Amino acid sequence: MNIVYLFLCMALSFSLASSSLFSQTTGAGSVSYSLNDCLKVASQQNFDVQIANAQIQAAAADVQGGFGQFLPSINFNMGYSRRLNVEGGGQINIPGGFSSPANYYSMNLGAQYIIFNGFSREANYSRAQSNLMSLELSTQSVSQRTKLTIWQQFIAILKNGQIVKARRENLELGMNELRRAKARQEAGVTAIATVYAQEADNGSRELDLVQAENQMDLAKAALLTTMGLNPATSAEFLESSLSNDVTDKDIAGFRLELGSMDAAIGRAIAKRPDYAAGKSRIQAAESSFEASRSGLYPTLSANGGWSWANSQFNDFNQFGSSSVGLNLRVPIFENFQTNVQSEAALLQVKQRQVEQLQTEQTIKSQIQSAFLTLSAAEKQLEITARTIKSAEQNFNSAKERFAVGAASVTDYLTANTQLI
Repeated sequence: MNIVYLFLCMALSFSLASSSLFSQTTGAGSVSYSLNDCLKVASQQNFDVQIANAQIQAAAADVQGGFGQFLPSINFNMGYSRRLNVEGGGQINIPGGFSSPANYYSMNLGAQYIIFNGFSREANYSRAQSNLMSLELSTQSVSQRTKLTIWQQFIAILKNGQIVKARRENLELGMNELRRAKARQEAGVTAIATVYAQEADNGSRELDLVQAENQMDLAKAALLTTMGLNPATSAEFLESSLSNDVTDKDIAGFRLELGSMDAAIGRAIAKRPDYAAGKSRIQAAESSFEASRSGLYPTLSANGGWSWANSQFNDFNQFGSSSVGLNLRVPIFENFQTNVQSEAALLQVKQRQVEQLQTEQTIKSQIQSAFLTLSAAEKQLEITARTIKSAEQNFNSAKERFAVGAASVTDYLTANTQLI
């Protein structure tokens, strides 16, 4: 009985704890993020950034390993063995019979230092350093791309938020017009067809609102994913993070800062981390090529050590021995393996050089596209300002004419659609 009671108490405690945790995760409400908050979270939790940082740690370990090739290697071995069959394999001592020690102890301490190995360690160390520099620059490029994506997705959310707001206001306006049309129809001023037309238009407005809200949810999910968060998280993004007005002075100042397209391309090639990372990758490939040619040179190494063996764990000076030596290895014929490795390394150098040319071409294409987009956006600002002003005047005029019966419901709905 006591066991059953204890089990029920544990089950109830677990259930209460689970309910409390669930209420914290689902009932806490939405979280508000500014643009700076999104950038800060993404810099720590974005998956691409995390992978890039992990690659830097591995490359740093490779640099440490390359430096270790300049240091001597030291090994120490210690062993013990015992013969279970004491008399087996023993020596015959007349008249004492068989006698042989059963225990055997040994120790070895050795050191080796490579004096020259065809510049292989120097090339490997240089390759590791270039790889580390390349990954550090690539991480900066990943971080910049992530920030750019955050900016674009944050602006997309604000844009969709404005669309949702306009669609909601449009629907509210349509509901008001429907009530007004019903009142006018009941008073005998307009026909029932006006009410039906307004109801159909309200259905279209409601569908537009649903679609806009769906686009808003998709934009939020995309931004949360880029931030490295759960896309199902309930979150709000502060519109106050960005200015909602761009003046002619701002446009002129930005144009002055950009300069010409050629100047922008020159600055990008000089400062963009992805281009600098490509240079480091070329240097790493060239170092790998130098290391691959080390098989053509002799290798010289020095070694030294101390060894000891005895049937008892004593007499180290008597049974121990020390040694030093030099070892020279001269390659005569390596079955063309060095040539194969050199050609493969040379191919990698050429691939990295072509990739660098592709990166430069991509940079030029991106900047040209950005300049064209900027020019179109500046024209769009001017055109949109005129269009909105005209649409507002047209809508107000159609609304007044419809109110006095001088315009049809079609004219009014058309003007309203243009304004939205």
